[in-house]
Order: sequence, then C-alpha cells, then structure tokens
Amino acid sequence: VLNDQRHVIFSQRKSVINSNKIFEYSDNFLSEIIENLVNKKSNFTSANNTKDLENQINSLVGKSFNKIEVQDLLKKNNEEFKKKIEEKFIEKRNQRIKIIGEKQAMHIEKTIFLQSIDLNWKSHIQYLEQLRQVIGLRSYGQRDPLVEYKKEAFGLFENLLNKLKTDLITVLINLTIVEKKEEEIKPIETSQKNIK
Repeated sequence: VLNDQRHVIFSQRKSVINSNKIFEYSDNFLSEIIENLVNKKSNFTSANNTKDLENQINSLVGKSFNKIEVQDLLKKNNEEFKKKIEEKFIEKRNQRIKIIGEKQAMHIEKTIFLQSIDLNWKSHIQYLEQLRQVIGLRSYGQRDPLVEYKKEAFGLFENLLNKLKTDLITVLINLTIVEKKEEEIKPIETSQKNIK
C-alpha cells in the first residue's frame, strides 16, 4: 500500500520539478476546489450548513476576502461565485508577477507546492505507521486486518491529495510580495559600515 502511494506522490513531485507550466497545476487545483465548494453550496440549505461552508471559504481565502465579501460570495449564483474567487486568485498572481517577474513567480509556486508535498507526505507516513500498529485489533471484530488497512490507507491517501491541493491554493491566494523601498535599505547599509 505504502509503495503504491509513494509511486503516485513521487511521480507527481517529479513532474512538478520538471514542469515549466506550474501555473496550470494551481489553476486546475483552484477549479477543482471551487467546483467542490459550488457543489456544497448547491446542496446546503440550513443555516448550520451555510455556516460550515462559510468556514471552509474563510479557511481557503483567508484575509484575501473580508467578512462582508465572504457573505456576499454566499449570496451569489454559482457562476459569479466561481468567477469572483478565480479573479481574486489571478489578481494575486498578477501582483506577484508585476513585482518579481513571471519566472520568479513560477519558481515560488513550484517551491511552495514541493514543500507542501514533502511536509504532508511525512505526516501521511506517520499516520500509516500508527494505523499499522492498531489495525490488528480489528480482527477481534471479525474483520480482516489487511482489508481494513487497505481501505483506511486509501481514505488517508485521498485526504492527502485533497490537502495538497487545498494547501497550495490557500497559500497562493494569501501570499503577498512586499517590496522594500530604497530609503529603507540605505540606513541598514550605512549602519553596517559604521560597525566595521
């Protein structure tokens, strides 16, 4: 089970490293995440469910949207809902490109995605190890531990893949590049000369 999952993760990692079109990854992930949110939005009717959806949107968009904008999003129809989040994501990317250039912006997206893969993969291995240690207890319930392990490991792996996508989009939609002005840099340089 672990070996199969390792092949999937490492092949995705390798394709990200070799890719020159990293923006396509994040665009596809964004579309998928928005589609899931739209499906949940369509199915939710009660106030509790709306609150749950609002929390999911807040955790995704962070400070990119204020509370009023998130409330506004929930009132919009599905097409406008998608369009608004996509526009904000593209706006943030364009800000980064304007400040640091397209090549550097692509490098940042690639680095964030690779770090996300590495961190989440380490956690996933630990979860599987813990699962392996306790799965034998299922035999007391007349269940085959191997079948149970495969089933639960698959569920954990699906969660891992979803978390990779969500983490990348969350970081990118909230990432802001800050430029240092020349005046801020010069005093530091002069104070360093005085120390020498």
